Amino acid sequence: MNNNNNNIENFFINFYNTLEKNALLIALDFNTDNDNKLYTIDKNYKVIRNDITNPLSGYSFNNFAVYNNKIYKYDSSASDIKIKIENAFNKNKLYGIPAYFADNTKKINKALFLDRDGVLMHDVGYIGTTDRVKIKKEFIDVVKYANKKGYITIVTTNQAGVSYNYYTNEDVNKVHNYIYEEYKKCGALIDDFYYCPYHIKGHVKPYNILSVLRKPEAGMHLIASKKYNIDLTSSFMIGDRDSDIIKIPYLKTLLIETDVYEIENKSNIVKIEDIYNILI
Repeated sequence: MNNNNNNIENFFINFYNTLEKNALLIALDFNTDNDNKLYTIDKNYKVIRNDITNPLSGYSFNNFAVYNNKIYKYDSSASDIKIKIENAFNKNKLYGIPAYFADNTKKINKALFLDRDGVLMHDVGYIGTTDRVKIKKEFIDVVKYANKKGYITIVTTNQAGVSYNYYTNEDVNKVHNYIYEEYKKCGALIDDFYYCPYHIKGHVKPYNILSVLRKPEAGMHLIASKKYNIDLTSSFMIGDRDSDIIKIPYLKTLLIETDVYEIENKSNIVKIEDIYNILI
């Protein structure tokens, strides 16, 4: 077991000790093709639903649980812990944290996750064309520094404009290609882009659904972690609003103040110049 996974296990144990008596804590996974029972969690990580049929709208089990301060690692045939999980859910004492356990047989990476609007570029509303993109030059240097320090740089952005029919997936990809090239021209490499086109209040099917891809849910970050084998305990998320605090409590979130959004979680606020001392 690598240090990353030990750190996550220790976090789960410590978090478990803050919960009510006889609670059960599970690790949650996300797969776009999952056919297992799916769950959602509230802001306190309590599991609140298990009747989800759309894989995009729920988490599945990650075969890791904590009960009575004991860690359970199990497979799909382990009936004992599955019964405990079901009983805890029925008693409203089941909690879940999205988690990725890195594969220690491969190179383990650290990542800098970046919001798009308000971070990489100015937030001027729903943007579906490149002519409206205004790059934030100060973040070109942040990305260059992250490259130098060995971070995988990954954009994760909510793009509900697709579900509202303001623009298309093709438009989003054109904007992302433009941002990539503008940063690359200055020697700053963005490794990947992920976006969520879903919003329950949208007008365009199939995008008018609840989705755990949408921040602050952790779907995009779990997908990226699997692709790049990311150590989330050594990684950071940079955003400009409270919804950028991802539901992975051991992923550290840094928030940048802008004129567009007032941040409630003041303890997460940093100045851009502080980022250089934080990325190690």
